[in-house]
Amino acid sequence: MASDSPLEAHSQVPGDAPKPKLPPIPKGSTIRRRPIPTRDSSTHASRRIYVTARTPFRSVTARVRKQLDKNLRTASASCKAFTNKLAAKKHASLDDRIRAISSRTRPGGSGSGSGIGVGLEDAGEVVILGTGHAIQRVVEVALFFQKQADCIVQLKTGSVGAVDDVIQEGDEEWGGEGQERARMMSSLEASIRLR
Repeated sequence: MASDSPLEAHSQVPGDAPKPKLPPIPKGSTIRRRPIPTRDSSTHASRRIYVTARTPFRSVTARVRKQLDKNLRTASASCKAFTNKLAAKKHASLDDRIRAISSRTRPGGSGSGSGIGVGLEDAGEVVILGTGHAIQRVVEVALFFQKQADCIVQLKTGSVGAVDDVIQEGDEEWGGEGQERARMMSSLEASIRLR
């Protein structure tokens, strides 16, 4: 069955009908953009930094480096606490100590196998998020940290839903909220962690 609409022919997901375009706003109305909803990080080890197109590059890189250093200090302290706890077990057999160290080195069975840097895999990550025009800033920051010898950078693309208010001409002075409009925005997420 042939489709009449060119949008249906180029749908990225088979079986999904494309969403219709938003209707134009009425004459004399204005759009008030709401802040994009943010979410808390899923783990305590990751830190999210939201950037805009006007966020200074040097400010973002300094915040990321500061958070990476803080994560490294926390992981080192936890590694030292693990070593002290292991040393406190004076009557533990050699096999018990080796099992404890190997389970600490390979979380989930996917560690490097070397005893160096035990627990530093848990140093955490810093996530930089940007939408719309801020995607360029996220790419610049990711490229900067990709050139650093001690960092690993991963990029993820996605979409974020945003809600705007369409305000009629006379509603502004009375504080009216108007109608709500939902739209989708492209987003880019850069995950930066230490090697």
